[in-house]
Amino acid sequence: MTLISTASFAVRRALESDHSAFAALYPELKVNDSVPGRHVWEAEIAPFAWVAAMGDDVVGYCYCQEYDDTGYLRNLVVAARARRRGVGRALMQTAAAHLRRKGKQFWRLNVKPDNEAALALYEQMGLRVQYASTALRLPWQALDAIPDGKAAVRPLSPARDAAIESRFELPRGQIAFARGLGRLLFEAVAAASDGPAGLAVFDPGFPGAFPFRVVDLEALAPLLRTLRSHARPGDDFVGLVAEDDPRLVELLVRAGAEVRDEMLHLQGTL
Repeated sequence: MTLISTASFAVRRALESDHSAFAALYPELKVNDSVPGRHVWEAEIAPFAWVAAMGDDVVGYCYCQEYDDTGYLRNLVVAARARRRGVGRALMQTAAAHLRRKGKQFWRLNVKPDNEAALALYEQMGLRVQYASTALRLPWQALDAIPDGKAAVRPLSPARDAAIESRFELPRGQIAFARGLGRLLFEAVAAASDGPAGLAVFDPGFPGAFPFRVVDLEALAPLLRTLRSHARPGDDFVGLVAEDDPRLVELLVRAGAEVRDEMLHLQGTL
């Protein structure tokens, strides 16, 4: 079904058959990640995505996860050949209208700091920069350079979701959404206080953890060792995103992690 139509393009819901177009557009994100395969597209992205097409030519897509009261815009991509025609704005407007209909009150996204055109569009749509994030790749062998900690790590029970989301300032429902995608969820508990000290939402197939939060550095090594125990044989690294935490970035880089991307995190009301 066409949701927005102009003289040059139309916006519609994504289809499973759009994977090849998605794969061609994905590199426009300029991230250091492999293009998600067809299974990931069909199961995790297409059900939450819209595409912009000029006839049969898909020239952009937008992918948005939906939580209790928040939409998290994960990707917004417009092909170079279709820029400056309002495609990005139309995709954003489509996502915003959908989220409002679903009763969402907030939305958020990440963007590269040097993407001035995207930043200008997002600010025009009411989003504002909240903090900086860093994506890192940590070789498992670097674990030996990270000081051991005394925190205990345990699987995250659904009964703990609300408390963990509040503690780490995550959107309500983000953890349940991740659990629904089959992610492995772990919380670290400080030995002294029995309070939340860290969180890891792990996708062994990526492989990476997002969100990955550590409020007590005693939790870092125990969390990473737990993730390693669930990693696929042959994977010699893990991807991590440190959000608003330069202290964590410094520690991981000192241990041997490679900085892969820098991002700004924006939030706004719908």
